[in-house]
Amino acid sequence: MPTSIASNTPRREFLGQLAVSAVAIAATACTPGALATEPGAAPSPQPTPPKWDDAWAARITGKHKAVFDAPEVADGTIIGNAWVYLSGMKQVYALADGDITAVMVMRHDAIPMALDDEFWAKYDVGRSARVKDPKSNRWATRNPFYKPAPGDTGGAEFTLEALSKRGAILVGCNLAAMGMASEIASKTKQKGEAVRDELRAHLLPGLTLAPNGVFAVMRAQEAGCTYIRST
Repeated sequence: MPTSIASNTPRREFLGQLAVSAVAIAATACTPGALATEPGAAPSPQPTPPKWDDAWAARITGKHKAVFDAPEVADGTIIGNAWVYLSGMKQVYALADGDITAVMVMRHDAIPMALDDEFWAKYDVGRSARVKDPKSNRWATRNPFYKPAPGDTGGAEFTLEALSKRGAILVGCNLAAMGMASEIASKTKQKGEAVRDELRAHLLPGLTLAPNGVFAVMRAQEAGCTYIRST
């Protein structure tokens, strides 16, 4: 299992970054130009409100269902928790994967787990997330929680890819994701929207962004999931 070191980013600072991002987005929509235009001037283009994909909640159909809440990477604890849940249900009740639904919510400091290898390599995510490669003991240059490294077959079942193939539902926190993108944009001197779009393009296959992680956890519970903290 990959080794990580607890993030040094104070929780208050992280929340402050998210708040700044939210205020900036809101300010864009509330500028005078967005509300009114001078006589004869062409109307300013209005920002398109996000359309949230809530279809993932309709996939919570198993007779037995649980939501695994990961606000931190915590050595990939969410993967181990979901795996042992599926394993236990199969061992005790001889159930098929289709009878069990595991919803895996990655939010707050765990949002790097929701991104692909290319994004990790480009922005040195392993260093910022304090995740090390278990073999080299250096900062990971790929997402070690998604799937095994090329040529490495050991532990393949303990990955997000393997669990997704078994029917696990992967959900990420948009608030944390956009906060991460804004921080990267600031450090790399890029436009915020460009990095936000890039981040969305590098989400793990099959993963859905919910407005925020708290919403996703509560939505899963409304659909009948038992809650499990995975840190």
